[in-house]
Amino acid sequence: MQQKNNNSIEPENNKKKPDIKKLLIVGAFAVVAAIFASMGILHFLLKDDAPKTEKAATEHTAPLHTKAPDDIAQDDNPNASGLDRRAVMDAIALSLFDNGLDNSSIKESTEQEENGTTNLHFIIDQGTANLENLKNSLSERIKGMGTEPEVGKSVSFASGKLSVIIDFIERHAEPQKPADKKPRVARDYNGVKVAFVIDDCGYSIPLAEKLGKVKYPMAMAIIPYTPHSRETAEVFRRLGKTVFLHQPMEPKAYPEKDPGKGAILLNMPESLVAISLQKNVEDLGGKIDGFNNHMGSGLTESREKMSQVFDTMKKYTNFYVDSYTSPKTVAFDECQKQGMVCAINNKFIDNESDPEYIRGKIMDGVNLAKANGSIIMIGHLRDSTVEVLVKILPELEAMGVEVVPVKELAVR
Repeated sequence: MQQKNNNSIEPENNKKKPDIKKLLIVGAFAVVAAIFASMGILHFLLKDDAPKTEKAATEHTAPLHTKAPDDIAQDDNPNASGLDRRAVMDAIALSLFDNGLDNSSIKESTEQEENGTTNLHFIIDQGTANLENLKNSLSERIKGMGTEPEVGKSVSFASGKLSVIIDFIERHAEPQKPADKKPRVARDYNGVKVAFVIDDCGYSIPLAEKLGKVKYPMAMAIIPYTPHSRETAEVFRRLGKTVFLHQPMEPKAYPEKDPGKGAILLNMPESLVAISLQKNVEDLGGKIDGFNNHMGSGLTESREKMSQVFDTMKKYTNFYVDSYTSPKTVAFDECQKQGMVCAINNKFIDNESDPEYIRGKIMDGVNLAKANGSIIMIGHLRDSTVEVLVKILPELEAMGVEVVPVKELAVR
């Protein structure tokens, strides 16, 4: 009888069991391989996208750096790409005055926003003026602001995000002599009053002494905690000048642009606003005749913070001049709500240090004052500004322009 081979076939439950340890090792190697493969793919993708991400970031941040326009203080005006509406209106007003007209000749003025550009359209009645002279005067004023206009039936130009078209209602006027290359400056200034505020005092005692000895009234605005802030205040008091606290306030470009020690910031609690203002007044000797804002394009747009400022400053003075560093300022309105004596700057005269530029700005301001009889202008305690003021103030007086204390032109 054949013997059964017990090793040839085994029962199902007696099969050889798999080696768990080996399976775990193999599985671990597979996981590691998968991780490395994923990392390689991710590295490839990131390497490909890196330049695009960097470029996008650059394109996003580049437009943040802009230059302040001519008649806004050297603060940080965010709309400062080229001219602004105020500068255009100044140019039109001066051109009208040059030709014997006034702002009533502007028969239509419209403003429209389109694709990020502000479109201004004016219609001017020629009246009795010579149309070519009027266009030439406008053209010269616009060129003087660094922009080349197109002159035809209309006068048009574009600067930054501003586009302007000036049309005319033509009249039959008597022929006149061709206009001079430069707009004429009328001399009938009797009754016109101008006032000056001189900012950024506190850095130079010799300049303070030189300007302080000029016989004409001026308000001297001193920045607190400057090297000679208290001494400068004493110089101006001794020489009979109006002493202002040039109060630092938060600009829109803060913290990139620092308004300096003693500044009032938007995130300050009211108690700290009061303490800071008190310390600033004490730094000038504890006595001031008034105050205006240094920078402040951010803070002067806040009704809440300006109200807090006036609540404290009423303890030291009842007079404030809005430096007008933002076209959206509410500082003047809040000042009036507090029952204070309030004024507003109409023109900065020395955004450039060239004496001829400064002299031109002062004369532009005097021409503007013909519209309503007065103007407040702001300059800075710098060599070129002092040089021009020393020479031009007697000339203005000889022309019939009265240089008056700034408080005389305030709203009570």
